[in-house]
Amino acid sequence: MGSPPIPDGEVIAEGAEIVEVRSRRMDGSPTNGVRDLGQAVVMPGLVNVHAHVEYTILRGLLDGLPFFEWIRALTALKSRCETDDWIASATVGAAEAVASGTTTIADCTDSGAALDGLLALGARGLVYQEAFGIGEDVPVDEAIHDLKARVAELARRAEPGLHRVGISPHSPYTVRPALLRSIATYADEDGLPICIHAAESHVEVELLRRGTGTIADSLAARGIAWHPPGSSVVTYLHDLGLLSSRTLLVHGVQVSASDRAIIAQSGAAWAHCPRSNARLGVGVAPLRWMRTCGRPGPPRVGLGTDSVVSAGTMDMFEEMRFALMIQRALGRNPAKPSAGDVLEMATIGGARALGMEHSIGSLREGALADIVAISVRDRRYSPMHDPVQAVVFAGNARDVMMTVIAGTPVYEKGRLAGHGLRAAHSRLRRATAKVRSLPEPGA
Repeated sequence: MGSPPIPDGEVIAEGAEIVEVRSRRMDGSPTNGVRDLGQAVVMPGLVNVHAHVEYTILRGLLDGLPFFEWIRALTALKSRCETDDWIASATVGAAEAVASGTTTIADCTDSGAALDGLLALGARGLVYQEAFGIGEDVPVDEAIHDLKARVAELARRAEPGLHRVGISPHSPYTVRPALLRSIATYADEDGLPICIHAAESHVEVELLRRGTGTIADSLAARGIAWHPPGSSVVTYLHDLGLLSSRTLLVHGVQVSASDRAIIAQSGAAWAHCPRSNARLGVGVAPLRWMRTCGRPGPPRVGLGTDSVVSAGTMDMFEEMRFALMIQRALGRNPAKPSAGDVLEMATIGGARALGMEHSIGSLREGALADIVAISVRDRRYSPMHDPVQAVVFAGNARDVMMTVIAGTPVYEKGRLAGHGLRAAHSRLRRATAKVRSLPEPGA
């Protein structure tokens, strides 16, 4: 983290901004506007750099499928849901995130419902409009026209100062090269952030390097021609013009040593989603490599939960802990990453990955007042020698006592301040019954 913890400290906010962080000087009486949180750790709001909150409705399904079969089954399940189902699902997912201390969500959305969820909760977010199109059935110009219209609609509905809009060409195996190149041009012309799932699985690598494997077989069965570039995923995206400092690469499990210089030169950032990668059996991303990439300056790597279909929850405490544990086990290193490393990734590191480090991710004068308070009264926290280690090794979503976004409490003492939550839960229950009424794809 940027500075050591302050024992018995206080954060002073005026409006949406922090004006001072200091040792406590004031009493906690209600008359002077001070909230005494008692035994609590106050820290920057958590930054989830990769999620799909609209997929909350699919939680608990599709477990145990190989990666590409999982992708195809997920696509089949999506066809069973209507627009209002996605909005309810995204709202419930965003509520889960906010109640677990997340103040900023970078979300990839096909339906656009992620923005509805963020608006309902008053959550900060970067909403990426997803794009698909591996076949030639839709001309590139028509696909770009449709994408621009959907991005414009998101921008129209977004709340200024709280939401940004970007583009997410889904992956190298679901968007054809010509469309990827045109999306890169569009993003450059409009200065839009890009997010893309990249180097997630070995079947993706096999498709690009040799044009073989389960994805290649699926494309052939659909009559879609594929000409493998014979390169790594990162090289392929670089050659198509997709890599820049506005690009967020998600997963990166299968990156190669030759990718290091390309990433360093481009300035692209990483979203690390260890629980999702583990559950889908695609491997473990080289986190140490990601955090350096041969470039100067602080790491541009953030943590993401991915969807609850693959991670199970929106709990960033679980994500931090799992990231630390699996990297230490894989590297046989009991010291790296440290608790501070993964907490950084969940806060200021995530902010850097999204290009938002000047406004969120830290408690300092001039930053936006995105704050989370964690109760440490439970015996799991006793004794507390180091609050950073305590939060990372013992913390969970249930310990969050207050979440503040832009100076406004949006979750406090078990109650969310959002609107439409009861209706969203009711709609989600009905939609879930509809989804479950048919057999799971691949079952």
